[in-house]
Amino acid sequence: MGAGEGDGLEGTDVSDPGTAPGIDRLSIDLIRRRLASERLGRHIYLFGPAASSCALARQLADAGAEEGTVVLAEDVAGLHLAVLLRPDLPLRSAARFASIATLALADTLGSGGGPDAVECTMTARGTQYVILGIGAEWDPEHLAAARADRNGFTATFLDHLDRWFGRYEAEGVGALATGRRATGRPTIRELP
Repeated sequence: MGAGEGDGLEGTDVSDPGTAPGIDRLSIDLIRRRLASERLGRHIYLFGPAASSCALARQLADAGAEEGTVVLAEDVAGLHLAVLLRPDLPLRSAARFASIATLALADTLGSGGGPDAVECTMTARGTQYVILGIGAEWDPEHLAAARADRNGFTATFLDHLDRWFGRYEAEGVGALATGRRATGRPTIRELP
């Protein structure tokens, strides 16, 4: 069973470290201790490498999970994170809204100690919910030598994501376009 809040989701038990020496394990407790956000991470689920964080987040969303639910899946040198959000936005704006993940990731990577490769994904279910996902991979040798802090990376990303989500709620999608221009990211045109 995966570690988490216990919705009956089957996952891989990640209590056995099973990683190379010097590589930190994800810990719900350590992430929460470092997390400033009161919206994201109230419910965190942690699974092993065979789990799909986005697929599990979709299951939770369809079952009525609350906004801010986080699903993590980790392996030796990487992590996959999915966050359930329930923004008030038309479906045509989903692509622009998804840029909050890249903006939060850019802010997180700017603080150093980040992964060697990242990817962002987004799934929208009509206007019911959006799942933002990231995948992050560290070179195992770099991880062991640098003692990279994946728990800190996760908490920092969630805090930055919460900040960008708050800007979206306060200022609308225009705030996201301003953020992309300020960080040098390409803008995404909203569909008519």
